[in-house]
Formats: sequence, structure tokens, C-alpha cells
Amino acid sequence: MSRRPFTNRRPLDPRMVNVLFDANAFDRLADGNEVDRLLALQADGKINLIAPQGVRREVQHPNTPKAIRDVVSLQIFALPTELNSEERQELARIRAILQGNAASDKHAADAQHVFEAAKYGGGYFVTHDRRINHTKRQELEAVLPPSLWIVTLLEFLSIYDRYELEHPR
Repeated sequence: MSRRPFTNRRPLDPRMVNVLFDANAFDRLADGNEVDRLLALQADGKINLIAPQGVRREVQHPNTPKAIRDVVSLQIFALPTELNSEERQELARIRAILQGNAASDKHAADAQHVFEAAKYGGGYFVTHDRRINHTKRQELEAVLPPSLWIVTLLEFLSIYDRYELEHPR
């Protein structure tokens, strides 16, 4: 049974909710000036970016570009906490969806990032991971809170612009 009975739901105001992200959201090669715009919105206090704890840990890898490591390290981040039984079940459901027919635990880190976005009250999880965004998004929506939107950076900025246009501050 889907938790999202209405397919015409409206995303929450991105200026009022937490925006969690995958490290690939800051890939300048893929998105040009959109990354700079996202960071400017955060610097101006217009959005609240939060790094999932797993993303923060991942970007410490020496192969991560310094620019991405620097950007992520400056963000507010989620702390690791013990999961209760309901949270462990939700994480397992997310892992199962992302794993599909792939090798066991191949997508465990991605599942952890999505889970943290849901756990920490995120309104958005920004990622360019095609498996999450295009292949599995609809399945994930069935187990995630209806308030959480999995989006690309361009989709997020489009939603932000719509709110700015309709409800300027």
C-alpha cells in the first residue's frame, strides 16, 4: 500500500524545510551554474542544507574532489544515532528497493542517505543518482514520508523558483 495516495501532491516550500543532499548534487560538470546558485541560496539563508552523516563520511575519501569535500564539510550535518526497530525496518525496505537484482549491499550507502533524508524531516533529497531518481523513485515514494521529494538539482531549483514567484518574501 502506498503512503502517497494523491499523485497530484504539491511539494513543500523549499524555503521552510530541510534540504538534504547526495555529494553528487555538487557535481559542477553536470550542472554548471546551478551548484553556485544552490550554495548562494544557502549562504543567503533562503534554504537550509543538511548533509546526511553518510555523505559527510563518504566525501572524506581521498578521491573525492577537494571542491566537493570543502562544500560538504561546511554544511550542517546529521549525527549518527541508534535506530529503533521501526527505523531499521524502514531502512531495510529502502535498501531492498535500491538493491533490486544488484549484488548485496551495493546500494547500502545510497539507501542510508535516502533514509536519513526521511528521518531528519527533509522536504527534499537532492541527488543525481539515476538509479534513485529515475529507476527507483516511484517505488521509494511508496515507503517514504509523503513530505519528502527526491529530486535533481535542476528540479529542486525549479520548485524553489515557483515558490519565490508565487509567494515572494
